[in-house]
Amino acid sequence: MPVADSTLDATPDPYVNHSFETPRGGGSMRIVLVAWLDKAIYAFLALFAILLPHSIKGAERAWKAAFLLWLIKLIASRTRPLKQALTAPLLAYVVLSGISTALSPDPYLSWDRMKYVGLFLAGIAVAQNLRRMAQVRVVVVLFVLSACTTVLFTVWQYTYGIGARFETLPATSPLFEAGMRPKDVVTAVNGHSVRTPDQFLAAIRQLSGGAKVELRYFAATALWPTTIELPSQVLLQSRLGSSEVRLGRGHPWRARGTLGHWVVFAEMLMQAGCMGWALMLARYRDRKWLAALYTIAFAGLTWAIFMTETRAAIAGLAIGCLVSLFALERGALRWLAVGVLVVIVAGATVWIQRSRGVQWVDRSDISVHFRALMWEDGLRLIRQHPWFGVGMETVRVHWLEWNIRGFIEYHVQSHFHSTYLQLAVERGVPTLLAWLWFSVAYVILLVRLIKRLRPREALATAIVSGVLAGFVAFSSTGLLHYNLGEEPLAMILYFFYGLTVAIDRISATPEVGGGGLL
Repeated sequence: MPVADSTLDATPDPYVNHSFETPRGGGSMRIVLVAWLDKAIYAFLALFAILLPHSIKGAERAWKAAFLLWLIKLIASRTRPLKQALTAPLLAYVVLSGISTALSPDPYLSWDRMKYVGLFLAGIAVAQNLRRMAQVRVVVVLFVLSACTTVLFTVWQYTYGIGARFETLPATSPLFEAGMRPKDVVTAVNGHSVRTPDQFLAAIRQLSGGAKVELRYFAATALWPTTIELPSQVLLQSRLGSSEVRLGRGHPWRARGTLGHWVVFAEMLMQAGCMGWALMLARYRDRKWLAALYTIAFAGLTWAIFMTETRAAIAGLAIGCLVSLFALERGALRWLAVGVLVVIVAGATVWIQRSRGVQWVDRSDISVHFRALMWEDGLRLIRQHPWFGVGMETVRVHWLEWNIRGFIEYHVQSHFHSTYLQLAVERGVPTLLAWLWFSVAYVILLVRLIKRLRPREALATAIVSGVLAGFVAFSSTGLLHYNLGEEPLAMILYFFYGLTVAIDRISATPEVGGGGLL
């Protein structure tokens, strides 16, 4: 495989219409405006890449700002949008989703979910405005490094702690009688955060008798914190910190970063890990430190996925990395990398059995039984509503009427735990077929692009291989999770799609001169 050098950075931008550059009337002002818009759009795309692993709203606002400025630029420069690969399947997917929503029994619920369908516009914003390989390189590196900062955040949570945990709490304790239990983690007292047992005890010592105290805490396996109000005497008389009520540093039940749920966090890390793995495998001329940097990044991202204890994401990472490995490597190094992936899967098996007490496929696991119930009822609804489905989000309202046994038995309103099943149930079989059309066409585009780039553009090949790995991983976990219905994961999917279209265009231009790539 060639080293990571490229001629793409030196290629002139053939996608800009320069017909307006002859000053005539307001022509020179228009040139300045378009140049300013180009810089602003790129800045927002870079911000989009940085915020993707951290902030759903922040990332959404960044790509929308870039998209709006791009529309203004089209008007100012009097140009048309560039041709967009895979437009037909994407358009079919969006139109069929819209028809299903219009026919939904509860359109007010379904139309709200159309904003998730519209996230494909993020990919268009990326594809239309990255016109040099140097720009692609920067946003990719920003995304991977930003994801690595979530690893550091996770390390901090598991070392410094997120609060004070009750290691022991006897049933005779006033706190136990008030509803708290062993392994609960107190994170705030009267609105003030406490990160360690010492901080918790210091806050308690400052309480005055007779006052009410508000505690915010995480129950042992809770996703969201609970708030409870107690008389201060309950805390003062509970012998906190004694051998009877021992305190320790609390950490998350399962790592979830800042995205709100460990499954979403795990799949974000999975996508970043696939890209980090591909960049690690690229060969760098006189820059071995880059390979070492990406190796450390991949190791950190893999560790953080382990801390989420999410089986599907770990398996998806291994599958995606295996795909990119065979796209990039030949010879002995390939089998060495296969060995690394085998060690990761073996380590994940031991870790999950130890931490969660479940096997990879465990019929006694509640989540497995819940999925089985949802899949059975989902297939029944597909047979009853094959063309345009039951409408997005309507199951949350009609679950009793439609006898959704998972909701009834487990007292939870969730989804069908499969992207493909969810699409067919909510939007009908034609919408599912449109998505499969996009998926197959996307993989074909990626494979052809890798074949074209491999002889001459090592880093571009690595990036596209990382995208392929990420999409294969995303599609694999989509069998078990409704990941297309999670906003941050859908934005990453379309971000990678935009990178692919941009690289495809850039690599198709005539090569002139040279230019180094990281």
